[in-house]
Amino acid sequence: MKVNTCIKSALFGVFLFLGLIIGNVLLAQGNVTAILPEFTVDLSKTMGGFKPLNGVNGGPRIRLGNAFDNSEYFKTFGPPHVRLHDTRYSDEETVDVHTIFPNFNADENDPANYHFKKTDIYIKSILDLGAKVIFRLGESIEHGEPKFYIHPPSDFEKWARICSRIVQHYNMGWAEGFNWDIKYWEVWNEPDIAECWSGTQEQYLQLYEITAKTLKKLDANLKIGGPALAYNMDSELGEAFLKHCKKTNSPLDFVSYHIYSKSTDDFMKRIETSNATIRKHGFKDTEISLSEWNYVTSWSGKSRAESRDGLAQTMAAPGSAFTVAVLSYMQDTELDMAQYYSAFGTIFRFGLFDASGVPKKAIHALEAYHKMVQLGTRVSTVGNNQETGVSIIASTQLSDGKIAVLLSNFEDDASRYKLQMKNVPFQNQLKCSEYLLDDKHNLDLDREQILSSKDFSVIVDLPKSSVRLLLFESF
Repeated sequence: MKVNTCIKSALFGVFLFLGLIIGNVLLAQGNVTAILPEFTVDLSKTMGGFKPLNGVNGGPRIRLGNAFDNSEYFKTFGPPHVRLHDTRYSDEETVDVHTIFPNFNADENDPANYHFKKTDIYIKSILDLGAKVIFRLGESIEHGEPKFYIHPPSDFEKWARICSRIVQHYNMGWAEGFNWDIKYWEVWNEPDIAECWSGTQEQYLQLYEITAKTLKKLDANLKIGGPALAYNMDSELGEAFLKHCKKTNSPLDFVSYHIYSKSTDDFMKRIETSNATIRKHGFKDTEISLSEWNYVTSWSGKSRAESRDGLAQTMAAPGSAFTVAVLSYMQDTELDMAQYYSAFGTIFRFGLFDASGVPKKAIHALEAYHKMVQLGTRVSTVGNNQETGVSIIASTQLSDGKIAVLLSNFEDDASRYKLQMKNVPFQNQLKCSEYLLDDKHNLDLDREQILSSKDFSVIVDLPKSSVRLLLFESF
């Protein structure tokens, strides 16, 4: 009897010990779930449509390097605008003023002195996609020495008349041209750096004023803008440009500037600073364009290999997560449009395609964002962390029972999150399909599950340098 009692006591102690361990484990798991960072989507609060911020630099036509036509891939990410800058790195002798009008001493009124054909073909490939063109009047960047084309024109008035003829060719049928109604015309590119402009600050201001006034006289409905700065609008040239336009009453329908950064927080603060500077100078209703942007850790390293590897991250998983995050944040800024740099598939150092024409990972970041835009109606979300690049954006097409949520984690230490859906109008179940973009996945289907109407919430894995697109459908 005493032996059985001892055995029973021992077993009771073991079970009690195991129970305590299991209880503590369950409690710990519950606490982990409870302290997960949260994303929230409120379907009762609509925020209108999406701004056209997923434009790009460069069209689908390629004649250098791989020589593939990338139109089929452009359709997957649906750029609303394509800016024509640096096109000669993918299709030589296009767009740049010196390629269209090669002999500056020739008669600018004689159609025979213009070489439009290659640029005609290039632009048509963009229009065939349904995208609008932003025509950069000027020259492509020149990194090497000596510089050939980025110098101030010898005659600003004549240069402006040449630009006027280019507008007439594409919008008014001049020189066997077209009526393509290209609205946006940007005067030069990055006149604040030596690779793009060898002249003085004052020379650029004069060139802009003369060109803008000439084009507006030609057609008051054109939208003329600049200065497409490499740096912020609160820089010396940025401030001088805005003051000059105001003082001389120079047409300024849109202001453009560029941002390359390795920090989402820095990126967004620079947008805020530049936009505030534009408004400070009295341009309250002028459109704002971020006409170049991307994630770049450094433009140059200590060696060729280091430079190559750094720029490679732009198109890899880190750059993809960065791209989705800032596209989401930019919706709540004063930006009217933006163009990712670049969409080239060419010999250039970085772009959406490699030298063989194979799409790089970053193209799927734009594809994921495009899927959000396609649903059309943006809804309220909570969960952004600008400092670490965590983002959420959501859209709906409730009439079809569809919801999309796009999440990104650029560099936050958290790797698991709770997504809570509020005020879901459907009384039945939701099918949730999750698509993953990271080092090993290219927006591939990663998981499918059925959610009960009693609890429309999902636990999502979202480590650094990853993107998740969640598509919900009622059934």
